[in-house]
Amino acid sequence: MPSLFRLSRVYRYRDGNGFAQITDFPDDPPSAANDLEARIKHFTEIENFTFLGYVLAHELGGSAKPLTTFSALQVPDREFQDLVNKIRVASATDEELGDTLLDVGINWEHFVASNNDKMIPGNPLKVNDTVLQEKIDSLDEITEALVSEINKRSVDAKHKQI
Repeated sequence: MPSLFRLSRVYRYRDGNGFAQITDFPDDPPSAANDLEARIKHFTEIENFTFLGYVLAHELGGSAKPLTTFSALQVPDREFQDLVNKIRVASATDEELGDTLLDVGINWEHFVASNNDKMIPGNPLKVNDTVLQEKIDSLDEITEALVSEINKRSVDAKHKQI
């Protein structure tokens, strides 16, 4: 359910079957009076998305399982692709998954928040440094894959309880 103030488009909810889920991360910029405000709201949503996924993962508390959402993931930055390739064959507990999400998501948020000077006017979610943008996009995609894995595990854990 969205917060009472609805400052973020990212929130935790229960789907039609009662499974705890985190919303998909929005691809479009948040509404704002100017580009900088949109960018600030965007990195706040990154932080919320990350933290909500982290909390859900720790609530699940399941044992180590293979990661299913990384099998075909391709990201633009080579350094981060190497990390994706390593995690493809890994197993992780729900808590390890949440801790990994916190690490990656905070990196994503900091990469965005610390580069306002490189923001492209009229396109506040992008920067004019293509190498840096590839890193930001990679962290975005990895974070979304981690939350997707947590959402999947939430459904799987709920099925086991029924």
